[in-house]
Amino acid sequence: MERLKMQQIYHYTESGLDNVYLHNINIVHDSKGEEVVYIPKVNQLHQVIAQGIINKAGIINGKELRFLRTEIGLKQAELSSQLGKEAQAVGRWERGECPIDKTTDTLIRIIAAAFLGLKIDLTEIPALHQKQAANDNINIDGTDENYQLMAA
Repeated sequence: MERLKMQQIYHYTESGLDNVYLHNINIVHDSKGEEVVYIPKVNQLHQVIAQGIINKAGIINGKELRFLRTEIGLKQAELSSQLGKEAQAVGRWERGECPIDKTTDTLIRIIAAAFLGLKIDLTEIPALHQKQAANDNINIDGTDENYQLMAA
């Protein structure tokens, strides 16, 4: 694949999230000669997205919960059990039928970080719940195919 240029910002909806933006991603020609966005190392990218969700201000939303649950490889009922909730609880949160409370949000972050081997500062979580971010976006720099969270 021949690299052509860098795309300044790419809205990465393939993650199932509405708020993930990749910066400095390569554009290449596919086998038919058409320009396409080139996103290598998707597993690494998803780890960075998970880190962004775990460290974000506010309460995790349903789509973010679904992303984390999928990344850690648990079914809805399995995560509900891990959280000490009824089997349908995670499904209701993911569909946006009811909000996630702060205590459950904290447990979700801890469980996801543990399963994915990510770092989390437990003392920061209460402050995250109190913060209201200017926007909910997760911005990731993809320069040289080395994904990193960008400052908000």
